[in-house]
Amino acid sequence: MKTIDLHVHSVYSDGSLTPTELVALAANTGLSAFALTDHDTTDGVDEALHAAAGTGLEVIPGIEFSTRYLHRDIHVLGYYMDYHAAAFQKQLKEFLDARALRNRQMCERIQEYAKAPINLPELERCWPGAVITRAHMAAWLVERGYVETRTIAFDKYLGEHAPCFVAKSEVTPKDAIHLILEHGGIPVLAHPLLYALSKKQLRALVRELKECGLMGIEAVYVLNRGSDEAFVRSLAEEHGLLVTGWSDFHGKNKPNIALGAGIKSGLSVPCELLEQLKRARAGTLNNSRES
Repeated sequence: MKTIDLHVHSVYSDGSLTPTELVALAANTGLSAFALTDHDTTDGVDEALHAAAGTGLEVIPGIEFSTRYLHRDIHVLGYYMDYHAAAFQKQLKEFLDARALRNRQMCERIQEYAKAPINLPELERCWPGAVITRAHMAAWLVERGYVETRTIAFDKYLGEHAPCFVAKSEVTPKDAIHLILEHGGIPVLAHPLLYALSKKQLRALVRELKECGLMGIEAVYVLNRGSDEAFVRSLAEEHGLLVTGWSDFHGKNKPNIALGAGIKSGLSVPCELLEQLKRARAGTLNNSRES
């Protein structure tokens, strides 16, 4: 059975592999397609497409937007947008400028609480070309001996309830969905069970986002347990949403997660989910031509 992975990160955000290296790994793993979904950037997509040319491996242009809802980080995936469009990239720059301000503020807090000489230019020097995230701050703290593990870095300094945390500017899930739709893409709610929302709150979020154009939900996810997938699939069915997934691969930055296989070897996402995504995209394109 051919398999896919619709949630993959590169060095352009908080992954450890270049887009070219991801293409090689995906081909060696036997995937037929993967989506590059770096945080708040599409800078790695062209490289991945170029590396995959002529290999038979399909690269889906994607992105993962970081947004805020009920004082929580909520992530919205976008697939097949016209990411070269000037208006799309202009909006991305505005999002990234807000992220840079937040990163500077968090570095200042880490300097105070951890007594560590961390700053944004230093992080950018260590990870050139990447969209700097809390994962990079955690890695910096570990590599320089201020904490033993990234988990401790988040628990002690960087997590949402830790003293160095600074909330992102209020880019909402609706903002991300509208931007994706405006540029011909498919917006999908990422890993909905990671947000510490009650089932009532999650249902309200999905209903609200569906009304403003949400087209899919990530039901197949690497950290699902027990009946998690069945519950999210029920939400998808209730609201007429596509189902996507899956690994949230970050390379050595999340070493227990394998591309296309997650934590447990043998798990996989069938190509049928990608075919559904493509049919939805075709419908979106046809509607835009008719309007």
